[in-house]
Amino acid sequence: MADHRDHAPQHPLLVALACLDTDLDHASGTPTWSLTANEAEAALVELAKCRARLAALELTTVAAADRAGVGDATGATSTGAHWARLTHQTRAKSVATVRHAAALEARHCTVLAAMSAGVVLPEQAEVITRAVDALPVDRVGAAVVDAARAHLLELAAMFDAVELKRLGDRILDVVAPDIADDVERDRLEREEAAAAAAASFTMTRDGHGKAHGRFTIPVAEADMLATALDALTAPRHHHATHGTDPVPVDQHGDRAPRPLRRGQAFCEYIRTRHHAAATTATQAGGVDATVTVTLDLAQLTGTGPGADAPATLSTGTRITAAKARLWACGAGIVPVVLGGASQPLDVGRTRRYFTKTQRLALARLQGGCTADGCDWPPSMCHAHHRTPWHAGGNTDLTDGYLLCPRHHARAHDPAYETTYHRHRVTFARTRPIRT
Repeated sequence: MADHRDHAPQHPLLVALACLDTDLDHASGTPTWSLTANEAEAALVELAKCRARLAALELTTVAAADRAGVGDATGATSTGAHWARLTHQTRAKSVATVRHAAALEARHCTVLAAMSAGVVLPEQAEVITRAVDALPVDRVGAAVVDAARAHLLELAAMFDAVELKRLGDRILDVVAPDIADDVERDRLEREEAAAAAAASFTMTRDGHGKAHGRFTIPVAEADMLATALDALTAPRHHHATHGTDPVPVDQHGDRAPRPLRRGQAFCEYIRTRHHAAATTATQAGGVDATVTVTLDLAQLTGTGPGADAPATLSTGTRITAAKARLWACGAGIVPVVLGGASQPLDVGRTRRYFTKTQRLALARLQGGCTADGCDWPPSMCHAHHRTPWHAGGNTDLTDGYLLCPRHHARAHDPAYETTYHRHRVTFARTRPIRT
């Protein structure tokens, strides 16, 4: 990367950057081994804020450089191309950053300001701008677009980029609920039609006992496949079907990498076919390989108010009501039809273990492991009683929490205090770590 520090800095920004460079030299030379846990935590938070602020400064500088025609003197084709040559970053990355900077300055000044303040991370800012730019301005109006942007900026203080994207996809439900379903239905219809038209599968044999393939399928069907494969790779299924250690290992005795586990699961899936995979063959710790779709009665029958409102798969994917009705008629997915209370019937103390229907309902309500910060999917989780059954707890949805194996063990670990929130669990160590 070219070094411009030999030139006498004149602009205040260059002076500030020179000071920052010196401060970073000092910080890099500071030993980190002496940090306490609290100090390390505080440092991580501050570093994340600094990263956001520095990224915002870079974007505003890039936009200024583009306006100034940086690279014109050398005949560069664009600011991005010239910047890539100076810094040795990829041209694709630099050109995309220039476009992003221009969009932020032109349409998303408040997002850029939030980054500059260190309250919105770069990846969150990108999600917000994409969600807002995807709104049909001619249909919803500029005021709704501004409200959507403002609401997503508020949500950025509570959710990471992944969750923010999900919320951004449904932002009209909050800022324009009267037209949200119609807008989403039109978008999903276009996407589903395009995905169906682009579906493809190719496979070639290499002559050495292996076949290599490539496929393109709609995301809803991809969710069904991924859910089945995740269930087939679950430790409990592996132990039940192979009678070996519940954690698959490779030829060297190390835990098999996920691509290998999924590849082997795909072979098993092909052999057993989807029907067997979606029933007893792939049951994994309580939540099996069944993909459900949540519908109300109007959506299922296709009559009444809200009949054409988009439906939600248990994976979080949104599909049109027409597609949900079609699938509910077959064996591809299980429909979860909501009644007045939007809850299946609880079974109280009559059962110790959660039923399949209850586990599917928990998967829909909680989306996976409820431990704060955990992203394990429902197919890899256990159904846990908030109050142990033997201590008088009920086997019902109010008392049920999905937990991955690690967090399930932690919930029963006396060294931790478990706090239950609505569809969320947090842990706090109450005993010192043994050394």
